[in-house]
Amino acid sequence: MKNKKRKRIIKIITIILIIILLVSFGGYLYMKHQEKELMQEQKSRIEKYLNYNFKNINKVTLTDTYTNPTGVTHIKGYVNDDKNLTIDAPLSSQKGVEVVDTSDKLFDDYLKEKYRFNVHSVTDIEAEEKAKKKESSSTAEPKKERSVAEIYADMRATEADILKSNRRNNNNS
Repeated sequence: MKNKKRKRIIKIITIILIIILLVSFGGYLYMKHQEKELMQEQKSRIEKYLNYNFKNINKVTLTDTYTNPTGVTHIKGYVNDDKNLTIDAPLSSQKGVEVVDTSDKLFDDYLKEKYRFNVHSVTDIEAEEKAKKKESSSTAEPKKERSVAEIYADMRATEADILKSNRRNNNNS
């Protein structure tokens, strides 16, 4: 009787351990999936920052994420298939990546000269793009301001055209 009870307890403990292992493994897989999703979401912001502030950036490869002791999540990677040209992008705002930390070699050899002392954040770049887009759309179609007298004259002309058209239709009937 003791032996049956012991076997039953061992089975229960084994089942519980298997369940714990499966849940832990599932959690690990879920976290890896979230990590990949995060990297894909932020890749366009990282590329925008690098292409705007640096020259000759052909390819961005993201490799890993980590969270530093202060709780900030970082995305690590490299550019142009050169693992010495490393990048580290902290998610510092609600939108995600604003700036990208780079290796000294990448900074020294690839940074555009005009940004040597003033790199632009992703938000700055997007604001500049939005302003350019707004500026180009406003120059394409300048607003035509008209006085009340001009509008009234146009309305009277339209009214006269309508009346003429109606008279012609009545005469032809």
